[in-house]
Parts: sequence; structure tokens; C-alpha cells
Amino acid sequence: MKPILSIILIALVASSAFCQKQRNAKITIPFVTVVDKPVIEWVSYPNDTTRVGLNIQTLSCRVNSKLLLQRIEILVNGLSTDVYKSNDFTTTKSENSYVQLIERTVTLRTGSNLVQLIVENEKGIKSESTRKIIVDPTLITLVRDKNDQTPPMIYLSNPANLRNDRVVVYSEVIKITGAVMDESGIQQVTVNRTVTPVKTNGEFVINLPLNIGETTINIEVKDVNQNISLKRFTIERKNPDGSVYDPSIARNYLLIVGINNYTFWPALNNAVSDAKEVSKILTTNYQFDSLDVTVLLNDQATRSNIFEALRRYIEKITPRDNLLIYYSGHGYFDKLMSEGYWVPVDGKVNDLSGYLSNSQILKVIENINSQHTLLVADACFSGSLFASGSRGYVEHVEKYKSRWGLASGRLEAVSDGSIGSNSPFAQSFIKFLYDNPEPKVPVSDMVQYVKRRVTELNDQTPIGNPLKGVGDEGGEFVFYRRIK
Repeated sequence: MKPILSIILIALVASSAFCQKQRNAKITIPFVTVVDKPVIEWVSYPNDTTRVGLNIQTLSCRVNSKLLLQRIEILVNGLSTDVYKSNDFTTTKSENSYVQLIERTVTLRTGSNLVQLIVENEKGIKSESTRKIIVDPTLITLVRDKNDQTPPMIYLSNPANLRNDRVVVYSEVIKITGAVMDESGIQQVTVNRTVTPVKTNGEFVINLPLNIGETTINIEVKDVNQNISLKRFTIERKNPDGSVYDPSIARNYLLIVGINNYTFWPALNNAVSDAKEVSKILTTNYQFDSLDVTVLLNDQATRSNIFEALRRYIEKITPRDNLLIYYSGHGYFDKLMSEGYWVPVDGKVNDLSGYLSNSQILKVIENINSQHTLLVADACFSGSLFASGSRGYVEHVEKYKSRWGLASGRLEAVSDGSIGSNSPFAQSFIKFLYDNPEPKVPVSDMVQYVKRRVTELNDQTPIGNPLKGVGDEGGEFVFYRRIK
């Protein structure tokens, strides 16, 4: 038994020694190194924190990778602004590695910004790098670089269908959109000399009203170093049917209203005779056909008849036609409402409901789709029809739509003249039409003549301007004499 016990005892001691040796041994785990990790090199912002003066910045980085790149994402303040995928890369190979240049214009908010670049290669190995960029507008003067001679870049997104810097449209307003970029920063963008707001990402939008015919658009962009870029193109606006206004085929409609014998208001001396003579001179010496003339005199000139006659032109007149409205009668101005009125033959004294207000007249004119509409009013207080500004002669004005008016006075009473003669206003208006030697004459010439002559000879001041808010586009009514 003793030998056996000795053998067992020796085995137990040996086992215990072996376990103790194992507990004292160090377990070694092989170290795994991450290889082929892309390296990000900042070109535009080499320091961790940078202060700049402009919100629009150009981010520029160089990415070096031993493997092909799969994805690059740019985040600004935690929001993804751009993602490059494998198909977007134009990498170059140098010293057994791939080099990808990333350039991107980013929009930063005023104050502190965190710009982050995340790069991933084809094995899914990623690298990240961040930069803190502080936008301080007071530093803009420090941005200027005398060596910068590179002008800004202009990208036009609409109109997109330019051909030889020209485009044809059929709408009254066009939305011009685009973007401007410059490494040094954009200082100003103007469209036809009007300063245009630019978003922080360089985009700009301007809604531009168009006249019939050609409009030249000049976009000028200046960077902080005073380098300038110009882009010029022409927009031609045509009528919806594609045609350009042709005076030789235009129909000239004429509405004549003259009232002497009022039911409730004092009678006038010369309103009817003035209206008749205006109708005669226009149909005899100028290109107004008697078939296109509507005449409302005395009892015919009720509020209902005047309004309906005006309203019918909304359906009758085409964009190729013109309309002249001549009113001779009483006028009234309500100071409480700052509103002027025509007084129809059946209008009662101090009863505004029976009058025809200027706003109603202008509303109808706004809906008459003519090429030119000219309103001539020989009545007291007619000046409230007009816009406050004035405008001089414009070349080729006939091809632009117009809505003009000529009134015998401003916010004042005007003379009806002595019995058997014309009113001072009608006398000058008719004299101009009779004496005019030109084959065609714009309304601005007539307005200047009438204003000057009436003011010199009488104590009243005529006014002639575009009408308020009814679609005037800078054109003018043109009177054509008949060819004999």
C-alpha cells in the first residue's frame, strides 16, 4: 500500500505545481493593427479653429487612401450637405495610393460652426476629421486679397433654355434663378442695376416683370476683392398667340360719354358738343372706324349704361386692339373715402350709390386685355385716377402695353367754358388733334401739349400719367392719322 500511496502523493504534488505555473503565466493576445485607413488633409482650413468674415465658404480637402474610396460625406453643424459616392470620384493614383480632391461651397451660420468630413474606403474603413469655423462679419475687410484676380462664377438655372443668349417667353413675369460662387466671397449681385438678395448658399431669385418685346438682362456679380463677372442675355416676350403687336391690323375702339342735361345736378354747357367733336375728329382724321365707336349722350349716359358699355369691352377687345374712353360731365370727390366719381345723368346730389367710382372704372380697365387703353376725362376731381409718379417718353413705346389717362384737372373744379364753345380742356385736346402734322404721335406728346396750353390760359392744371395699378407696362397709345 505504501508504494501506491507514494505514487498518488507524487502525482498530486506534480499536478498542483503545474496549475500554479499556469496561473503565473502571462496570456499574450496578438495585436491587430488597422491598415489602409484614409488620411484627410485640409487645404482650406489647416487649423482646427478658423475665423472668417463671410457665411459662404469653400471647403477644400485632399483625401489619401491606399484603397479605392467608397463614400465621402460632408456635414455642417450635424446636417449632411453633400455625399460623394464611388461613381462621383475622379481619383488620381500616386505612390501606390489614391488621391481625391474634395471642393464644396458650404453655407455657414453667423457664429460658431462645426464642419465634419467622413471618409470610407472600399473595405468599410472610415476616417473622420472636423473643423470649427467661426463666422464674424466684422472680419470681412481682412478677407480682401490684392493678389486675387479671379472673378466670381455665375450659374443660371432659369431660364434654362437659352439659345445664343436669347429666350422667348409668353408670361408677364419671369422668375430668374441662379447661383454665384467665389472663393474670396461675394460682395454684391445686381440684376439690371438692382441689388438682388443672395442666400447664404449663393443662390438668388428675382421675379422680373416683362414688357412685350425684348428685355436685356444684365447680371453683375462682384466679389470682396472687387473682381466682377457679367452675364447678359435677352428675353423676348410675345403675346400668348406668339404674335407681336402690329398697329396696321389693330382695331381702335372708342367710347364717348357726354352729359349736359342732368336730372338732379346743374346743367353743363359744352359736354355734349365736346364729346361729339372728339368723336368726329378721331373718326375723320385718325384711324378710328365709326363701327367701333359707342356714343352715350345725355339720357343715354345712365350709370347702368356707362358701366355696361365699359364692361362689354372685356369680352370684345383682344390683345391686338386699343381702346380710347372719353368722358365729359360732372365729377365728384369724396374726401371721407378719398375717392373720385363720375356723375351719370341720373345721379342724385349727395347720393354716392348712383355714381360711378374711379375704383370701379379702373377695375374694368384692368380686365380689358387691350394693347393700349387711354382714358380722357374732362370732369372735376379726375386727378384721383392717376398714379403719383410721372414718366417721360420711351423709345418704341407702342410695342409695350399701356394704361394711360388724361384728366382736365387734379383734385379741383374745372371750367365747362362759355355757352357755344368748348371747355378749355376739350379745346386744347381737339386743337392738338386737328393741328398735329405727324403721321403718328404718342400720347405723351399730346399730354404735354394739353397740360401746357390749359395751364397757361386757365386756372386749372390737367394731369396725364399712367393709371394706377391696372397693368401699365411702360408703353403709350399712339394716334395714327388717316392716309388721304
